[in-house]
Amino acid sequence: MKVLLLALNAKYIHTSLALRYIKSYCKDYESHITILETTINNNETEMIKAIYKEKPDIIGISCYIWNMSFVKTLIPTLRKLLPHTTLVLGGPEVSYEGDHLFEALDIDLVMEGEGEETWKQYLDYRIQGKGSLHDINGIIYKKENVIIKNAPRQPLDLKHLPFVYDSLEGLEHKIIYYEASRGCPFNCQYCLSSTHKGVRFVPLERVKMHLTYFLKQRVKQVKFVDRTFNTKKAYAMAIWEHIIANDNGSTNFHFEIAAELIDDDMLELLKGARNGLIQFEIGVQSTNMKVLEAISRKMPYEDIKEITRKIKALGNIHQHLDLIAGLPYEDYASFRNSFNDVIALRPEQFQLGFLKLLKGSGLRKSAETYGLIYKDEPPYEILYTKEMNFDEMLKLHSIEELLERYYNSGRFHNSLEYLFTCFKSPFDFFEALMVFWEEQDYDLIQHNKLAYYLHLITFAAQQTTVNSELLKEYIRLDYILHEPIREMPEAFETLNRASYKVYYNDLLKDDLFIMNYLPNLSDLVPRQRYKETHLEYFRYNVWENYLSQTYDSAELLQIPMGILFDYSSSPIKGILIEKE
Repeated sequence: MKVLLLALNAKYIHTSLALRYIKSYCKDYESHITILETTINNNETEMIKAIYKEKPDIIGISCYIWNMSFVKTLIPTLRKLLPHTTLVLGGPEVSYEGDHLFEALDIDLVMEGEGEETWKQYLDYRIQGKGSLHDINGIIYKKENVIIKNAPRQPLDLKHLPFVYDSLEGLEHKIIYYEASRGCPFNCQYCLSSTHKGVRFVPLERVKMHLTYFLKQRVKQVKFVDRTFNTKKAYAMAIWEHIIANDNGSTNFHFEIAAELIDDDMLELLKGARNGLIQFEIGVQSTNMKVLEAISRKMPYEDIKEITRKIKALGNIHQHLDLIAGLPYEDYASFRNSFNDVIALRPEQFQLGFLKLLKGSGLRKSAETYGLIYKDEPPYEILYTKEMNFDEMLKLHSIEELLERYYNSGRFHNSLEYLFTCFKSPFDFFEALMVFWEEQDYDLIQHNKLAYYLHLITFAAQQTTVNSELLKEYIRLDYILHEPIREMPEAFETLNRASYKVYYNDLLKDDLFIMNYLPNLSDLVPRQRYKETHLEYFRYNVWENYLSQTYDSAELLQIPMGILFDYSSSPIKGILIEKE
């Protein structure tokens, strides 16, 4: 019997941990099982061709909010092409109100909840004829046009959870997902974890063994999918201690944590981590206490702020902070405050998300009470609320895109820091940029990297509070620090660079200067040194502001300041040149 497990991932770099669990857990039937991973962006005809060529007896489809609409369009085609194939749906998106799916889709069976043991018993029944469908907890099926829903499946003891990465073949350029626990101690009303009580853990020694394997294999990134990784202090610290002690110098570990559970012992341990070894994702969601109480996430923002600042002060932990737009009681002004509160912490990544009213979640059940209007189809995204109308929500969508392109790209750090000082707040800057962007219809077209710099210059020229010449200098600095320089765009210029060209060429021929300041380039001929460096002059003290990270004032220099940038070093090194 051939069983095809189908994953419709959101992106190429994603992988399906759930389907790998099922195949490994059903080890007696591994020879029967094939996993097919594709994405919702792939060509549908090619996808159907790949499925059809397998001629499976059973197709199991992993269903999530990001792929359910695609699944609904795929099933009728599969039913026509493979009329005798059993179609099975599983995953979070069908684990609530799964019986309703039989009304709209020509499917045979739905698996609710955790699927490892359910699939094992189902394949016992299908392949070996053991028991009956009636004996399998966690399934919904149709018998003689009657929908039958069996008793729910009890959660799996995680000591039985298999390790699914014995081979990393084909995963070289993809994210490796890993799970050390299931469940969450919190009761956030927008999250499905609130519907399950308790937290279960994989035995610690097994986790250490798995992480050692990842480190030896020099995996690029391991992303823990635990809802709140630091639920149990001793457990989390033991894992962090293990990866710090066995660090290979390149692997990165991503954890979703609750900031309020970080204490001084944890900070002291994390202080010893290599820069880049660990990154944290922290769900702030809102800084309005009334909003946080409504979603049962009652952690005061002041406490989260203190912890995130302590983590940032370590200087070695990348932080990703999240806000959710569309929560109860959060109007546009309140969201503006939340936005400004979070960006003031200067996280490495700032995610502006939009509320999804997930099946089974508390907010979905209370949607009418709170006046939450959302899309009927997955991902059930919020449209508007009692406090925030659709026009305002559209503004936030546009701001979210600009936040991603300008702030999260990391390529405009100095330009943004200066621009933030020219507006009442960072949110006001992004709001003004959003208005400009849409007036120019830039939201309707794609842009290359250079265009984002040029558009910022055009925007600044229309703002009375912005010194356009100074902004050009910050943009020039950002461009040098983040883009390979071949020729500086003329639009960035604030002085005549041609006058410095001869001096630049002479400098690169000066072996004594190179030996003193750029010894790593001493073996190169001047032509090669030219490829590895860039000399730039500034009329304002932007380089000093960059070094001190102060942007609220700028000095117009009597003599332009020359900085020689060394691209052969990482990060890029800048050397002050005294001569004009």
